[in-house]
Formats: sequence, C-alpha cells, structure tokens
Amino acid sequence: MVKFRLYFDKEKEAEWLNEMAAKGCAITDYVMGFYAFRECLPGEYVYQIDIVDGFFGVNDGYKEFMEEAGVELVCQWGCWVILSKKAEDGPFRLYTDVESCIEHYSKVRKMFKVVTVMEIICLTIMLFNTIKGSLAALSLSFVMMALIMVLIRQVMHMNRILAELKERMGEPMGFAIGKRRRLSGFIVWGFLINSMGILLQGWEFPYGGLVRGIVHGLALVSFCIGLIQTFRRHEGSIDK
Repeated sequence: MVKFRLYFDKEKEAEWLNEMAAKGCAITDYVMGFYAFRECLPGEYVYQIDIVDGFFGVNDGYKEFMEEAGVELVCQWGCWVILSKKAEDGPFRLYTDVESCIEHYSKVRKMFKVVTVMEIICLTIMLFNTIKGSLAALSLSFVMMALIMVLIRQVMHMNRILAELKERMGEPMGFAIGKRRRLSGFIVWGFLINSMGILLQGWEFPYGGLVRGIVHGLALVSFCIGLIQTFRRHEGSIDK
C-alpha cells in the first residue's frame, strides 16, 4: 500500500505513522511524499523521526547506537530519517532531557533555515523568467513563495519550542519570541490560490473572467485573514 502525504512537522509525521501502525500498517520506504506500507500486527511498531548530519547516509556510530537501543533505521530521505522500535520493548523517545532537546531542535531549525535560503535562491532565478511573460513561471513562483512561507512557519515553530525549553532552564525569553507570534496558514493558501488564478489566465472558457476574478478575490481574502491572524497572535501556548 502506498499513501501520499507532505509533512514539514516531524512530530505530526511520527504521530501519523504511529496511527497507521495501530491500524496494522508498517512503513517500509519513503520517497518525496510517498509512503510505502506493509501489513503488520496492529500496534506492533512505534515510530520516531530524527534529523541526522549526513544527507546521503548516517555514520556507523549512529547506526550502532540505534541498534544497541533496539531501534531500526527504516529509511532516510536527505537528513530526515524514520526510526522504528517494537512496541513491546516499551516507550520510544529519542530525546528525554532538556539539553539534548535543545540541541536537537536547534539542528532542525538550522535545516529549515538552509532549505529556506535555497528556495529563495531558486525563487529569485524563477522570477527572472516571469519578466519574459511566462504565466507558468509566474504561477510556479507563487507556489515557491507558498513553500517558503511554510518553511518560515516551521522556523518560527522551532523558535517557540526552543524558547520554552530555554525558559525551563532559567534563560529569559527574547521579546520577539515571547510574543508567540505565528505565521498564519492563510498566507500560504493565499499564494497557492493566486497561483491557480494566474494559470487560469492562459485558458479561454465561458465566464473565464468571472472565475479568475473570484479566484484572485479568494486569494486576497486569504492574504488579509492571514495577516490579521499573524499580527493578532501574541502570548499563548506553543503549538506542537
């Protein structure tokens, strides 16, 4: 069985994989959003997601440490690895103390920052093509903008988690982080909807102008809601 999902939050991805395992589906491989599963006993495995230093593989020390702990490295995509353990062996947690959690989430945040910079570079290159009047390139540019917003959301999420962890250690929280501000998902949808509206400009169909106007209007409404939500979110609990 193969399922398609896109996750940028490793906790939510691990939660979904554990839900699938509870239904009797154990993951065997992952490639670009496609998850392959095999049958297993319901609840036989528990999963965790980790970030490693190697982009094309993990070092022998990491493998040996996981094997000694009874953990199997199921698959790896870039620096993102999926780990499994027999449920009968007890709870499965990778990082249990505050210091190791801070080190781990700092690594995750760095990864998201690097990918964000790479996407911005690609977007800059793509924008040069829009000067030539390519609707497809302009539409793709908005899709890339949406992806960049998603990545920025994850960086901000890591900032909030790290702020709470450091607060537990007695370190004061920074002013900006203390606001608990989060980039609204409506901004991401605004870019995606606008991308669809731009693609529609290249098609001729009945009431095309009206449809395009509605699509761009929805994009504008989504942007406005997103901006309002972003600047209204202040103190509150950290979303995990």
